[in-house]
Amino acid sequence: MESRQRVDRLLVVLLALSLIVNVGVVWWFVKGRVDPATPKGPDVAVGSTLAPISGVTKDGQPLTVSYAEDAKPVVLYVFSPACVWCERNLESITTLSRLAGAKFRFVGVSLPSAATERQSPFEFPVVFAVGRLPFRATPQTVVVGRDGRVLQSWMGAYVGKTKEEMEKYFGTSLPGLEARANGG
Repeated sequence: MESRQRVDRLLVVLLALSLIVNVGVVWWFVKGRVDPATPKGPDVAVGSTLAPISGVTKDGQPLTVSYAEDAKPVVLYVFSPACVWCERNLESITTLSRLAGAKFRFVGVSLPSAATERQSPFEFPVVFAVGRLPFRATPQTVVVGRDGRVLQSWMGAYVGKTKEEMEKYFGTSLPGLEARANGG
């Protein structure tokens, strides 16, 4: 009888340990996820230096994004063809490039993906990057000065605080996310 109680206690302890481990694994997994609509912070920090970005155009021609070739700061819009938030943000980045294009040079940076077809819905040039880049997630918007220094950086779609900060920085008003962001 006493050995049966020991076995029962051992099973309860093992069950409790298993539950604690499982809850810990789920918490760790969920905590590591970034919701693009409410980002934790940019990958490329303000004040850091960003090297020129090399890749190809949609036609396969080599292209290097150099920051010193124009007097205007460069706005890099980092996206991925598979990024749902990038697609939902399309109207906002297109509007921003039209309204702020006189003061900033806009360039899209498509992160390497499994997709072999190069497409761009943007009115501004796009470099389909090859090699290692400092960007982890999309969408990300980075303003780079002529010296390659990061002047501003926002992670995520243009909603909430990000939208407010961008409107203030660029001195313009931006639309909300496309209807598909609400499931429509």
